[in-house]
Amino acid sequence: MPRISGAIIVIGWMLLAVVSVQAQEVTVPEAARALAENVLGEGQVKMIRATDGVATILIRWESATYKAEHSQAVSRELLYYEALLTSNAIIGQLPQVVRIRFTLLQGERMLATGEASRTKGVSVMFSPSMGGGLYVPPPQSPNPIIPASRAEQTQ
Repeated sequence: MPRISGAIIVIGWMLLAVVSVQAQEVTVPEAARALAENVLGEGQVKMIRATDGVATILIRWESATYKAEHSQAVSRELLYYEALLTSNAIIGQLPQVVRIRFTLLQGERMLATGEASRTKGVSVMFSPSMGGGLYVPPPQSPNPIIPASRAEQTQ
């Protein structure tokens, strides 16, 4: 009989441990960091915090796409889409986040800053060393490219 009582106590302690682990909620900045690093890579987020309750996320990350050998035009486009993907990953999964203010870095060098919001999309302002100014994405092609296999089906 004492063995059964001991087993019940051990099982009880194990259940309490599981319940206490499940009771710990992930904070919005922790969740946002995980979502951003799913896009950028582990350890790329250098700073993250929430303001306005949790409606605004302030985040700095090391660029995953910037390479010094790329032309300035290519670098600007890659950085814009990196910011778009990263901010959409956060906003798409955390409905309480309304706005993200971000800074893209290369080591200590600031490449760009920007903002993403649910209503206005993403805007990226480049540092003077990256040509300065607001990035404007190229216009979409008016004639979408249809893969050959689908083009044959539509004819």
